[in-house]
Amino acid sequence: MARRLFTFVNTHAVIKAERILRGIGLDVEVIPTPKSISSECGMSLLVSLDRAKEALEVLENGGVEVVGVYEWDEE
Repeated sequence: MARRLFTFVNTHAVIKAERILRGIGLDVEVIPTPKSISSECGMSLLVSLDRAKEALEVLENGGVEVVGVYEWDEE
């Protein structure tokens, strides 16, 4: 299943993002940031492909800085 992987500056931002997105009914998953992706934080969020744009807008409006957005295919 293809999803989007969001990376953040620190764990606090991941936790805040998870809380905000779950609060609007999005199904998100916190995972360790893959070693193939350079990130300041060791945790990332997976968001469904069809709601990734909405999630990004909600986080930006909520003051959560998303460092990077990557394609994530678990096949």
